Amino acid sequence: MAPRAPDDAEQARRRKFLRDFHNFDSNIRFPAPYTQFAGKPLAPAAGQGWRYDALGYRNDAHPEARPASETLRVFVVGDSTLVDGQVFADTIPGRLETGLKQRHGAGARVYNFGATSACLNQMIALITTRLMDLQPDVIFVLGGATDIFQPWSFDPRAGYPYHHFAQETLYDYFFNTTKTNAEAEDLSYDSLQALIFNRLDNLRALTNWQSDIWEWEVVRQFELALKRLARLSGGIGAPVRFLLQPAIVRKTERVGDEQSAASDAFLAYLDRQYTRIEQVLGRLEADGLASGLFTTRDLSRIFEADMRFLFTDIVHVTSEGRQVMADRLADEVAEVLGLPAEG
Repeated sequence: MAPRAPDDAEQARRRKFLRDFHNFDSNIRFPAPYTQFAGKPLAPAAGQGWRYDALGYRNDAHPEARPASETLRVFVVGDSTLVDGQVFADTIPGRLETGLKQRHGAGARVYNFGATSACLNQMIALITTRLMDLQPDVIFVLGGATDIFQPWSFDPRAGYPYHHFAQETLYDYFFNTTKTNAEAEDLSYDSLQALIFNRLDNLRALTNWQSDIWEWEVVRQFELALKRLARLSGGIGAPVRFLLQPAIVRKTERVGDEQSAASDAFLAYLDRQYTRIEQVLGRLEADGLASGLFTTRDLSRIFEADMRFLFTDIVHVTSEGRQVMADRLADEVAEVLGLPAEG
């Protein structure tokens, strides 16, 4: 019997996957110890006119042992929303540094640890394996959206890195010692795409992808990660504040291209999950887990009543939006560290 031809829906899924395949770009998601990926160290950002630092992050120089000249050292950990900007000073952390220098003097420094597509588990690994040894005064973790929307589009397993399924496929192809030569397929770009796509399809079936139970598992894993960060915070040596990042679904009126940022089905999903994560933050506070060295803030509605065009997609914002975020983070620094407020 001849094999059944793929139906239209399957063909559409494959076409979409192939369109997204270039997003696995190793220049922005290069393997990094324990944290899964960061930018490729010292590599130029394609068409952007800047390079990643020696650790693979968006800094003009990566942090080393803290010099006496740094009177204030702030780390901002997050996803690609921290990478946006023509130069470092145009990014959210760069704008924050400018504001802190104006408020607290030239010794204020801010370091950007935004990795495109990083989820909360990766951010925690980064903090515990690298950042806590660098003597920050405060660590901000700006996230939430990545943990919500990436399981919808890529690896469907809650809390897993963006393209973990693809790495599993590659590793299994090259290093599975139980395979015989006869079982190994000839590797071509097309066959590689097919292997990776088929693994993604199988994982979606196994996880009941896009079902109610799957949605709740996404939230559950995020809550577990936040509680893990809360428990670890006592040994990190600096206050840690988790900030739920703004999202377009929390804007009351969408302007211009904001109205077509994503499909209605996806925006409805994003809205449901943001509501659930807001409830998670409330539970952490009620249980006393968001106090002391670990605190949380919900910044998801910071643009709720803003009538300007600010979102370029569901979470990335314009330069005006980045300035609003930087100003708010400057206020957060003052609150966490007990520094004088502006004015």
